[in-house]
Amino acid sequence: MFPADFAYVRARTLDEALDLLDEAHAADQEAKLIAGGQSLLPMMKLRLAAPQVLIDIADLPELRRGGWMSSVVGGSFGGSIGALSTYRQLGRDALLNGGVIRGRNENVAPHRAEGVPAITDVLTVLADPQVRARGTIGGAVAHGDPASDLPAVLLALNAVLTIASRKGRHPESHLGPYTPRRTRKEPLNIGKREIALDDFLQGIYTTDLADDEIITHIRISHQGGTASAYEKFPHPASHLPLAGVAVVLTYKGGRLTDSNGHVTDLADGSLASAAIAVTGISPRPYRARAAEALLKDAFPTQETLAAAAAQVTTESPGSANRVSLLGDQHASADYRAHLAEVLTRRALAKAIARGGRSL
Repeated sequence: MFPADFAYVRARTLDEALDLLDEAHAADQEAKLIAGGQSLLPMMKLRLAAPQVLIDIADLPELRRGGWMSSVVGGSFGGSIGALSTYRQLGRDALLNGGVIRGRNENVAPHRAEGVPAITDVLTVLADPQVRARGTIGGAVAHGDPASDLPAVLLALNAVLTIASRKGRHPESHLGPYTPRRTRKEPLNIGKREIALDDFLQGIYTTDLADDEIITHIRISHQGGTASAYEKFPHPASHLPLAGVAVVLTYKGGRLTDSNGHVTDLADGSLASAAIAVTGISPRPYRARAAEALLKDAFPTQETLAAAAAQVTTESPGSANRVSLLGDQHASADYRAHLAEVLTRRALAKAIARGGRSL
């Protein structure tokens, strides 16, 4: 099918894009942002979305900038990913994919980063090369698809979104008081707020993004010595997950990695924490808090992993209720719940093995 008629305009800066959103709102027109278009355009062709104005933000320089701060000792790092970064660019990031890091200081020898294997996992099973070349990280998050791979991994990494709008439009953020921050190159009337991805995702194609807002960056942090993995059961045609599970495990004590790449394991084998995020089975990707609680301070064994996996669809620690489950012509709610339990065991076992430990 062909999409309904729409006006198309290309923004050159973040300031201009926000102006265009305000103009559309003032004219009582529905406006949508487009960058890679890998999610929005198919919905427009099916008439599931029919914006009157399409604002192209693919070239905004403010949404391409990002950066990491890394620690040579311990392998920890944190920083922001520009919302216009593509899946392919994410897969080529040395810190994320375990590539060789060359320090700016000549006294620091090149070393291989620990990486975040869960991100590598998700990028190898996500869609196809064409989609990975065009699809953007910000678009994947803003779309709010209940069966989306990357948001599950970002949830497990405790991702935080930076969102821009006109100053004063949103007086408070979920992470504290609203502060109109800006860079030297941003106009004074652009304000920003931060919100945890877990609070941002609200339901089927429903998020906390207002009509006049734009996601600019996704911030994550990674602690040295953690282990991660992502497992999914894809639909055979669309390759979207009927169920997908991302796991990030943090061991007590952690590890130290010196400038020559030598690793000293300080952990006693028990888990300090576990982050488990599930996608494809519920109206939104979610953190399996009940399963996480069972693994906190526990020694990973076959029994503890099985017990945690059995709680992956439980609403909250101590609750007898299940999360809201999706069921359709592709898979029943009970089957999706079964898949989530099996995939949780697999992802946990894979992460533990990657951490150099055995069950």
